[in-house]
Amino acid sequence: MRAWVLLLVVAVAAAHPGGAAAAWSVARPGSVAAKAKALGAGNTPNASVTGRKVTVSWTASSFTTGGVVPGYVVRRYNVTTGVGTGALNGCSGTITGLTCTENSVPTGSWQYTVTPAAGNWRGTESGKSTVVVVI
Repeated sequence: MRAWVLLLVVAVAAAHPGGAAAAWSVARPGSVAAKAKALGAGNTPNASVTGRKVTVSWTASSFTTGGVVPGYVVRRYNVTTGVGTGALNGCSGTITGLTCTENSVPTGSWQYTVTPAAGNWRGTESGKSTVVVVI
């Protein structure tokens, strides 16, 4: 019975590649309950520029079984090269809100994405924002 539960958990995790977690418990001898939840994709952010500051905002993502995701990881992509990097100076690390402002953004054309995060879990990266140009 326990092997069957483990196979079920593995199957659910494989069906949700963005990140999954599972829990099981023994309600009484001979019975086991299992449940799994996964992080979905991030929602495409909006980006706006003022001088060398870029403000990135997005709508909340949810777990596939319900409940709001507690954090997000923001990435900045160079439009010319397509190379992405973690956003810095105000948008680094895990952001617990739905907006951040990256300060001192280098000159260039940029797009931003958000990835839902819950602890060490990561969902699927969002689509890229519209292009912002920092002069």
